[in-house]
Amino acid sequence: MTGSPFARSRIAARSFDPEAVRAALRPLDFSGLSVVSGAEQDYFAFYGIDLAHRVPGVTHHFGRLAANGFEIACHFYELAGARGTCVLLHGYFDHAGLYGRLIEHCLRHGHSVLIWDLPGHGLSNGPQASIHDFEDYTDVLALVLEHHRDRLPGPLYAIGQSTGGAVLMSWAFRKCRSAAECPFARIALLAPLVRPARWRHVNLLYTVLRPFRSGVRRKFMPNSGDTDFLAFVRNDPLQSTILPVQWVGAMRRWIREFREHPVTDFAPLVIQGNADETVDWKWNLPMVREKFPRAEVRMIAGARHHLVNEAEALREEVFAALGLA
Repeated sequence: MTGSPFARSRIAARSFDPEAVRAALRPLDFSGLSVVSGAEQDYFAFYGIDLAHRVPGVTHHFGRLAANGFEIACHFYELAGARGTCVLLHGYFDHAGLYGRLIEHCLRHGHSVLIWDLPGHGLSNGPQASIHDFEDYTDVLALVLEHHRDRLPGPLYAIGQSTGGAVLMSWAFRKCRSAAECPFARIALLAPLVRPARWRHVNLLYTVLRPFRSGVRRKFMPNSGDTDFLAFVRNDPLQSTILPVQWVGAMRRWIREFREHPVTDFAPLVIQGNADETVDWKWNLPMVREKFPRAEVRMIAGARHHLVNEAEALREEVFAALGLA
């Protein structure tokens, strides 16, 4: 793989205009003939996701999709001769641009890649970093898959980081009660969100603030051992600096709904770092095992929360655990 897309020296040399990219977004098609705008080229280069230039046989389809009342910014990296497709779901406050390392890993191991910005994230529209209900994320997943149904070489592998993992668990409860029912051959949950760390404090803060405020200032946590990545995120133009109270309310409902769901026979892969201070993993893992008794759990010693952007040695452990080779 190439050097870090988050290195400080490269950040200083690049820029892009998010509003220009949003204005240039066209409906997603698969002709492979559309001309990429200068704003889009700057966006791809800024995040190091210009992988059609770096990985042989890749065509990068990029555009917007109407899904569940949202306009979703979507990327499909179509690999000639792919032996499967990886469907990637990013975490809270994230967007597709931060997942270049995982996208490249999947491509170089023979898989096409489908990834999009969740509603309210990145270049997708919707209230910034907010959602009415986590089911909205799941409904968007269903519609994006339907739009690409005839383009995705199987088998399909789903990989979700944090909130993306919550979306995939919600999907599994609805669509994967047994392996035979599920469109995904495998689901990998990276540091999946059931409830966050310091949940009692977050819950109390929500109760106190809900009548008076729409959000609180976000704290940027050291959720990775990659210092270049942490510095990059603090200055990322697609980051929200506010934690909306509405999103916390949606998460509260997700926790309650998770606990009420029946046990399912589907067996996800769970990858979790033992230095994670973002999700309450010591509480979450037993809950995941309760709902998915056949789950395979892989612990990564020393890894924090943002597993796909951890320090290189830890990140390579995560990628190896995915088993795409």
